[in-house]
Amino acid sequence: MKHPDGHVVPVISALAVAMAPHVSGLPGWIIAWCVFMWLYMLVQLKTRWPVPGPVLRHVLAFAGIIGLLATFRVQIGADAFVGLMAVMAGIKPFEMATHRHRMITVLLTYFIIITSLFRSESLWTVLYMFVSVFVTTLALVRINHPRGRFRPGITLTARIMAQAVPLMILLFLLFPRLQQGLFSVETPGSGQSGFAEILSPGSISRMARDPSVAFRADFDGTLPQTRGLYWRGIVFNRFNGVQWHPADRPAFVHSRQRDLTGSVTYTIVLEPHKSRWLLALDRPVDAPPGARLTTDHTLFAGRPVTRRRVYQAISMMDTALKKKEPVPSPVALGTDNNPDTRSLARSLAKGLSDPREKLDRMLAFFKENHFTYTLTPPLAKAHPVDDFVIKTRQGYCEHYAGALAFMMNVLNVPARVVGGYLGGELNPYGDYITVRQSSAHAWVEVFMPDKGWVRVDPTLVVAPERLEQNPDGSFLNSSGTGAIPVHKRLAFMLEAANLKWEAWFTGYSFAAQKELMAQLGVDTARGQWRTILLLVSLTLLVLALFLRFFLHRLGPEKKDPVAEAYTLFCKRLARIGLVRPPNLGPVDFLNHVNTLRPDLADNARTITDLYVQIRFGKTHSNALTKQLITHVRHFKPSGRAKTPSHKWNSH
Repeated sequence: MKHPDGHVVPVISALAVAMAPHVSGLPGWIIAWCVFMWLYMLVQLKTRWPVPGPVLRHVLAFAGIIGLLATFRVQIGADAFVGLMAVMAGIKPFEMATHRHRMITVLLTYFIIITSLFRSESLWTVLYMFVSVFVTTLALVRINHPRGRFRPGITLTARIMAQAVPLMILLFLLFPRLQQGLFSVETPGSGQSGFAEILSPGSISRMARDPSVAFRADFDGTLPQTRGLYWRGIVFNRFNGVQWHPADRPAFVHSRQRDLTGSVTYTIVLEPHKSRWLLALDRPVDAPPGARLTTDHTLFAGRPVTRRRVYQAISMMDTALKKKEPVPSPVALGTDNNPDTRSLARSLAKGLSDPREKLDRMLAFFKENHFTYTLTPPLAKAHPVDDFVIKTRQGYCEHYAGALAFMMNVLNVPARVVGGYLGGELNPYGDYITVRQSSAHAWVEVFMPDKGWVRVDPTLVVAPERLEQNPDGSFLNSSGTGAIPVHKRLAFMLEAANLKWEAWFTGYSFAAQKELMAQLGVDTARGQWRTILLLVSLTLLVLALFLRFFLHRLGPEKKDPVAEAYTLFCKRLARIGLVRPPNLGPVDFLNHVNTLRPDLADNARTITDLYVQIRFGKTHSNALTKQLITHVRHFKPSGRAKTPSHKWNSH
């Protein structure tokens, strides 16, 4: 099978650029698959190795599918889809003999570019996608204008992309969005991150060295001090003797708090964590769209967060809400676990009846008995609370929170554990706070009859420095920039730009589009389907107008009379059996014509000399072009060429 040489390099280059963002997420064998196939085709251009035929290509495709099934099993997700695209991309350069196959390969490349959004929607990903689209469109131009020069091809590609940008923006803003998103795919790399829905000794300390971002918060107005910011996530109010669990079925608040005096409003950009709990500043008083506020003052999403989520939250900063709440029952602890801590708690609180006094006595016990705050506590055994309180007295925040909540419930004072994050890192260039997984924290809420649920952090009794910095010392509580190293400043600036992009791009949801339509005067409260149909009609109208304008402006490519004349010369020779291979230059082709049809030598030499002089000479005139066209017009060979006794080769 022969391939037009000028098409292979641009197409493989476009495929390689499109696949680059997926290298870190694809199995090694798929990367090796693509590299081997592409290198084979590139080497084939010089060595003339045989190009795999249809049978071998089908065998390779079957082998690739078997490999995908072995790698991903029956799981259908973004990773498997991208893997399939990559396997196809490896094989497609083998079948580019026709214009149709080349166009299909370019179309596949555009699909691969789109899949970059499965992995990341960051500003840098989108900018890279523009580069990839440019390279792919340039390959498309080369396919359709193989004899065109490189620089005009770049100019045409840039013009196409410049004209496409307004349409892209209109489609992004106006194309109807579904409430749950157009694609319900799980983002690669969006595995369980952050809090699991089970709290046990060691579950948070394992996160203390994880620098990955949990979420970012952008506040409306003045930013609060990062010191003492408690970010509420999950409430654990069930205990089985070893682990704390949230409620099986969370109860929801049915009425919104009307008095928001003293509240703070902010936007959260939450990284995927596969759970349904949303993070909010302690304590949230209203739920964003697609989520509900529970009676435990947590935010519960309608579906697991498998993609980056942007939402607005409102919180009251008071540790105890003024709203009256019914007195809850203490957590059921069971009767056959941690007996020593039970006895200790009752002994410490002997003679006390006031819940506040009982709490103070428990906190004093932690402060006065040489408890140690450590990232590497000893492993817990059958009775983890006993092991921590009675024996080791070494633990992380979950040890202290779990032990205090256990002891207060033993004393018939309702207490629960809250999992979330503490503090954050202030970006002085973006005026927002970044909270990392290393900021994970657990604290206790104790119910006081006169105040309701009150936040108590037993960790600060033992390690008050925990309020000031992360275990790895990474908190930034100063808003100044003078002491920040240059590389850190640059990182802050780039991160700030990326956050603004993600907040707008990821946050443009169904609700945001609905709000935009309302601002444009479109009634979205009634006749929602009419609104959607109107949007579709407007989109199609804009698309039709754009295509008409684009095609009219672009017009047909300016013809090259020199190339057309030489192409006609080659076609007339092909009719008598003298077919010019794609790899044969004009001089070599002339030599073969002279060998096989000496009677045509003079006319063929005249035409070839004129063509070479015009195309490759330093100067040429319109007179030479007219001479070439005249000679070709009168060149009408007849008969058949002799069958050559050897293959044609270029020298």
